[in-house]
Amino acid sequence: MAIEDQSAFEVWQRLKPDTEFVVRELGSALEEPGGSPAAVLEAYLFAKRALAQSMQSLLRSQLPVASRAAFHEVRARIQDELQSRFSGRVPDQYLKVPYGTTANEELFAVLHQEIGSPVDSARLRTVNADDIHTERRIRELRELGLDITSTKVDGNQYYILGSLELDSTRIRELVIKAIRNSKALSKHQKEELVSHLP
Repeated sequence: MAIEDQSAFEVWQRLKPDTEFVVRELGSALEEPGGSPAAVLEAYLFAKRALAQSMQSLLRSQLPVASRAAFHEVRARIQDELQSRFSGRVPDQYLKVPYGTTANEELFAVLHQEIGSPVDSARLRTVNADDIHTERRIRELRELGLDITSTKVDGNQYYILGSLELDSTRIRELVIKAIRNSKALSKHQKEELVSHLP
């Protein structure tokens, strides 16, 4: 794959010697004939952290600029729909597109890069440095109305971005969620606003 982000690639190159070192250390711990299980586990955990950082940078370096741009285009379309459907009915502070973090963008970019094809959840976790909240970030992308499905292949979890078409019913749910999460509104005010949504 081509290098799309030179700075991420340079980070990977800086991390590569440490990555090689920890992999060798793990290999040595595993080869030790009378090695203690605790030493092997310690070497594994040390290697896992270093590998997660290193592989995150390598994967980031290959994320297409066009896929990152597509994420912002999708968010702009959602913002337009929020405004056209709900402006004047709901205060503007409840019409903001959520889930615009780097993690959301990069997960989208990995899925977009392979649009229509299954993407291994392990690959998605790699872009998040094996963060345990990867699946939550994917659920957030679904909440934006994106067509993301999951499937199992040989016992492994995969995700598929089917298209860039948005589920417009999800747009309304974004507004409801923003209203319900508001700390500035009373329960009655929240119910009143939600009841007037088209």
